[in-house]
Amino acid sequence: PSPLLSTRAHHTMVGFTVTTEYPTAPTVVDDDAPGETLEIIPLGAGSEVGRSCVIAKYKGKTLMFDCGVHPGYAGISSLPYFDEVDLSEVDALLVTHFHLDHCAAVPFLVGRTDFRGRIFMTHPTKAIYSMLMGDFVRLQKGADPNDVLFNDKDLQASLDKIEVVDFHQEVDVDGVKVTPYRAGHVLGACMFNVDIGGLRVLYTGDYSRTADRHLPAADVPAIPPHVVIVESTYGVSPHSPREEREIRFTEKVQSILRRGGRVLLPVVALGRAQELLLILEDFWKQNPEMQRVPIYQASALARKAMTIYQTYINVLNADMKAAFEEANPFVFNHVKHVSKASELDDVGPCVVLATPSMLQSGLSRELFESWCEDPKNGVIIADFAVQGTLAREILSDVKKVTARNGQELQLNMSVDAISFSAHADYPQTQHFLDTLAPPHVILVHGEAGEMSRLKRALDAKAAADDKTMNVYTPKNCQPVEIIHKGESIAKIAGVLAERDVEEGDHVQGVLVQKDFGTMLLAPEDVNNYTKLRTSLVTQRQLVPTKVPLATLRFALEALFEGLHTVTTLVAEDDDDADAGTKGDDANVAEKKPRAKKPKKEITEIEGGEDKFDVSKADGLSINNDMVTVRKRFADDVTGAEHVVIEWNSDPLTDMIVDATLSAILQLESEPEGLKEAEAGLRDAIKDKDTNEAEKWRLKVVAAMLTAQFAQPVVNVKKAQLTLNIDGVEAVIDYRTRTVMCDNEALKQRLDTTVSRIDEAISDAAYGNIVHSLSGTSTRMT
Repeated sequence: PSPLLSTRAHHTMVGFTVTTEYPTAPTVVDDDAPGETLEIIPLGAGSEVGRSCVIAKYKGKTLMFDCGVHPGYAGISSLPYFDEVDLSEVDALLVTHFHLDHCAAVPFLVGRTDFRGRIFMTHPTKAIYSMLMGDFVRLQKGADPNDVLFNDKDLQASLDKIEVVDFHQEVDVDGVKVTPYRAGHVLGACMFNVDIGGLRVLYTGDYSRTADRHLPAADVPAIPPHVVIVESTYGVSPHSPREEREIRFTEKVQSILRRGGRVLLPVVALGRAQELLLILEDFWKQNPEMQRVPIYQASALARKAMTIYQTYINVLNADMKAAFEEANPFVFNHVKHVSKASELDDVGPCVVLATPSMLQSGLSRELFESWCEDPKNGVIIADFAVQGTLAREILSDVKKVTARNGQELQLNMSVDAISFSAHADYPQTQHFLDTLAPPHVILVHGEAGEMSRLKRALDAKAAADDKTMNVYTPKNCQPVEIIHKGESIAKIAGVLAERDVEEGDHVQGVLVQKDFGTMLLAPEDVNNYTKLRTSLVTQRQLVPTKVPLATLRFALEALFEGLHTVTTLVAEDDDDADAGTKGDDANVAEKKPRAKKPKKEITEIEGGEDKFDVSKADGLSINNDMVTVRKRFADDVTGAEHVVIEWNSDPLTDMIVDATLSAILQLESEPEGLKEAEAGLRDAIKDKDTNEAEKWRLKVVAAMLTAQFAQPVVNVKKAQLTLNIDGVEAVIDYRTRTVMCDNEALKQRLDTTVSRIDEAISDAAYGNIVHSLSGTSTRMT
C-alpha cells in the first residue's frame, strides 16, 4: 500500500479501484490494504475488581478508559500500573462514572504524571466527582503521608481539564469519534463508543441492562462495534428479579428489627444508597408500624449530593420524572441524618446507611466493630464485595474479625448479601453481546475465576449459534492485540470527480489524509482542497569523472534498454541558445526539444551568479530531459573534470539517477585498455591522422566489447574482431558491420551491440571529425 499524505507527512501518487457502494459521493476502496493492530492493555481491572483503567492504542491514537483506585489497597499500591505506558502519549481519558474504583486516580494522573490529554465525563459524573474527590482529599489529611495520593491543587487541576458531554453526543478528539451511551448503574454513568479510523470499540464500564427504581437500563448502540470491552463482575451468576430482591431485603430488615437489633447497610455514598433509600422510604410509607423505627443516613456527602439528583432529573427513568411532577421523590420523610457514630449510642433498633460499602474504614467500619458482637444486630451487604476487603471476608462465614486497633472481635451479628449493585449478570451480558455480535470481546472488572467461567460460557454460546466471537481474559498489564482489517475508503474530489468512471475503473491521484478522513485528488487540486502546498525540488549533483560521454551513453543505453531513452544534448550557443547543434546538422543526432520546466522563485541564496550553469556544456538526456547529464572539464570552481546530473525529484526519477550514478562509478573502474584506446583516438584526431584514428577507433570498439562479452582478437589490417563466448565463435567485420556466427541469438546480440557502439562513438565530440571504417561517420575537417 502507498503511504498517505498528511498535514505533517509526505505525499505520493496512488491507484485505487472505484466502488459504487456509497452512491452519495464518489469514493474509492483499497481492497488490498493490510490490517492494523489494536492493542488493549488493562492497567487495572485485569482479572480483578478495582482500579479500572484500560488503554486502547490504534493508528497512532491512545485512549484511556477510566482511572480509579483499588478499594482493597492504600496509597500508591491502590493505583493502576501507570508505569507500563507512556502517559504523555494518551490523547484522552474517558471516565464512565463517579465510583472511586473508576475515577479516584484522576487527580493523581493529572497532577503527578506526564499525562497531557483531554478528559471527558457526563455532566452528573463531573458534579459528583467534584464532591467525592473533595471529601477524599479531606479524609487523606489525617492519613499516613505515604498514603496521600493527591491534594487540593491536583484535584482542581483535574477539574479544570474535564470536559462534559451529553448522552449520544458525538465528540471529535483529533479524529477519534467519541459517543457516550447510557449505562444504567448510577446517575450519569455511561458507556463509551469510540470510532478510531473506522474501528469501533465499545467500553461498557459498569453497566446494567435492567432498570431500577430511579435509573433506566443501559442503551444498546445502534451501530455494532468491532470490539467490546465489558465488565465480568458477576461472571455466570444470574440476578434474581428486582422485585424479589426488594422483598428479601425488606423482610431481612424487618427480621433484624423485630429481634431488637440494628441494621447496618454499608453503601457507597452515591448510587446504591439512593436506591436503598427509595426502597426503604416506600416500605415505611406502606407499613405504618415501621415508622417508629428511625432510618439514618450517616453521610454528609450523600446529603449534599441529593441536590445533584434533583438537578439532573432528565437522566432518571420515566417513573422518577413522573414522580417529580407531583413532588420530589428524593425528599425522604422517614430518613434522618447523622455525622458521627456517637450520635447512635443511645438509639435502639434502627437502620443505618453508612459509608464506605467495603467496610475498610470510615463510619461503616466504626459501627461494624461496635455492633458485630451482638447477635441481635445484622449487616446486609447490598453491593459487590471486592476481594481483599472486610465486606468480602465476613461473607466467607468467618467467626472472628480483627478490628483496626488489632483487637480480635467475635462476629455474632447476622451477615447477609442481597445485591443491588446494578452490575450486569450473565443473562444480561449474554443478551447484550448476542445483540451486538462483536467479533472480539475483552473481559475486565472481574475476578479471574468469574472471568474464566464467563469466557467458557460465551465461547459455548457462540459455537452453538455458529458465530465467530473471540473472548479474551487479560491480566493487568497483559496486552491483547487484535488485527483489524477495515475498508480503506477515499472520497474523490476536484478534477478527478469530474471524470466519468465506472465500478472497477482505476483512478490515480494524490491521497490526502487528515485524521482518519481521506480524499483522492489530482496533484493540481491539492492547493484547492487542503492547506497543503505543493513544491518542485530540482536537484543537481556534481560527480568527478573522466568517462567520455560516448562511453557513458553506451553504458546507459545498455542499462535502460526498452525502459528509458538516452539522447545527446549539444551545448547552447552564447549568441543563440536555440541555434541548433554544432557542425553539419546531417551528421549529428537531432536535438530534441527540452521539457518545459516550472518557473523557479529565486531566493536570496539563489540570486547570485550560478557557478554551475551547465547549459553551455555537451551532455546526455534521459527520457526527454527527465534527467540531464552534462560534461564539464576542470575549472576554477571544481578543479576536476566532472559531470553534472540535474533532475526534478520524484521517486521514479530518483531511481533513474541512482542507476546513472552507479553506471558512472562502474565506468570509472573500466580496464586501462579502454582509456588507452580513447586517449589514442583523441591524439590521432588532434594530429589529423586518419589511419591512426581508424586503428584506435577499432580498439575502442574492442574495449567496449570486452566490457560486455569477452576480449576479442583484433585484426587491424582486416578490421575484424574475433570473439569466443562460452565456446561459440563470432567474427565481426567492422568495415561492413557484418557479424558471422552460427548461434543466431548471439549474432543478434552482437548486431545490436555494434550498432549502439557506433551510435555512441558518432555522438561523441571526436566522432564528429573522424571517418568510420565503414564510411558512415562524419569526415575529418
